[in-house]
Amino acid sequence: MSNKFEKKALDQVNMINEGLLFGILKFFMKSKTKKAMRKLGKNKDFKAAVADLQYHAEKVKEMASDFEKNHGMSIDDWKPSRRYHR
Repeated sequence: MSNKFEKKALDQVNMINEGLLFGILKFFMKSKTKKAMRKLGKNKDFKAAVADLQYHAEKVKEMASDFEKNHGMSIDDWKPSRRYHR
């Protein structure tokens, strides 16, 4: 009984995910969106913001790597003590 339910639930989730992905793809394929993306690609401020984002993303990766080297565990596995949550 639960197998049927699980299969139906999984099928519905997959349909929702496919529909959402198709909607996002459809949005990006519109001519107005394409034109706006081209304009953004030429904008110096936007390029600078993307470069900053890439720089900081790389720094976060380095910090996570350093944490793993220093503490012997992934940052995803780390659980802070209760005193940090107060």
